[in-house]
Amino acid sequence: MKKIEEYAEQISRCSHCSYCQASCPVFMEDIVESVLPRNRIEVILRSVIDKSMPLSPRALEIIDRCLLCTNCTQGCSSQVPIDDIVIAARSAISMQTGGLSGVKNLVMGKMLRQRGLTALMGKAGAMVQKVGIATKDMPPLAAKTFDKFYSGTVKAEGETRGRVAYFVGCGTNFMYPDTGVATVNVLSRNGIEVIIPEGQVCCGIPSIAEGDFKSAREMIEVNVSIFSDLEVDAIVTDCTSCGMMFKEKFTKVLETADPLQEKISNLTSRVWEVTDFLNHLGLREIPGPMDSSFTYHVPCHRAWSPTVRHAPRQILTQIPGAEFRELENPERCCGAAGAFYMAHRELSEGIRAHRVQDIKDNGADLVVTQCPVCRFYIGSALKEQGTEIVHPMIMLARAYGFNGC
Repeated sequence: MKKIEEYAEQISRCSHCSYCQASCPVFMEDIVESVLPRNRIEVILRSVIDKSMPLSPRALEIIDRCLLCTNCTQGCSSQVPIDDIVIAARSAISMQTGGLSGVKNLVMGKMLRQRGLTALMGKAGAMVQKVGIATKDMPPLAAKTFDKFYSGTVKAEGETRGRVAYFVGCGTNFMYPDTGVATVNVLSRNGIEVIIPEGQVCCGIPSIAEGDFKSAREMIEVNVSIFSDLEVDAIVTDCTSCGMMFKEKFTKVLETADPLQEKISNLTSRVWEVTDFLNHLGLREIPGPMDSSFTYHVPCHRAWSPTVRHAPRQILTQIPGAEFRELENPERCCGAAGAFYMAHRELSEGIRAHRVQDIKDNGADLVVTQCPVCRFYIGSALKEQGTEIVHPMIMLARAYGFNGC
């Protein structure tokens, strides 16, 4: 990724139009001018780039108090890459001070560099409790991770219509293997051969969120070496954040002259979020009926594909009897943002409360979303009312009659 000094010109393009005011979940909750994205990048310019003001505790807090939801970047008329600027600033600060948030570094820093760290993942809750952070919203780790269900190749049912490689994110592997099982079953039912490569690791988004490009590059190198040479029609992922990493951030994290860049350029054009891929391909078999209503929480990391935010609606409304109820604000952030909710609990819970109220007012039987972090964070707040939240592929798998999804 570009060094923070290289973003000075792009920061100067900010027109102070205030559009980011309405799109920033943190500002809408705090109602404090200093945390507006336009002011956050000004703080970065003054305290990190030209150093005309000190890197004070308040400056650090402003830089850390960003969800990296990308909503401001998506709507910026001056095309200022605000999230990339925050990430680059965090990297520069990390090199100066050893990091921003101890909590986030503790939980995210070491455990996601490779698969097979189930025991270490299991210790995460205890680690967090030791530093005084409540764990009520942390989902239980799956007794059997997805990589214990499937690896290798799963054949298509009937005539083969295509062949995909499946990138399984950490959320699916460790917390929600039901999403992975549903994804494989639904793709196979629709004539898609699914390859689940062994050795794949975390996409790296927790590391870049903390400005840890070294760890991110290590993960990128592993994943690119695994996926770039596969002879497949597409690389699918069930997680929109993983998709964003593959599609947009891989090439930004690396230096321009990095030898991995050529492989990445050959990889990104084939990356799809799985419901988006299936929606474009078309269902071969119409699923069975479901007498229930559902609504859709659109994840923040959606801008890397122009159609990913529409795919679940379009594909799930093909289920006979399923009634879709649109949320009043379907793209409202839930406030989780990886480990952000642990470091900024009060702020995060305030943002989540608005999302949860939207869902309660909507009254749908089921909520779907592609983001595993949104799933557990919203789901934790919906437990009392008994509303279930699942991945869209799980709803589709149930309509096809697959058990255990």
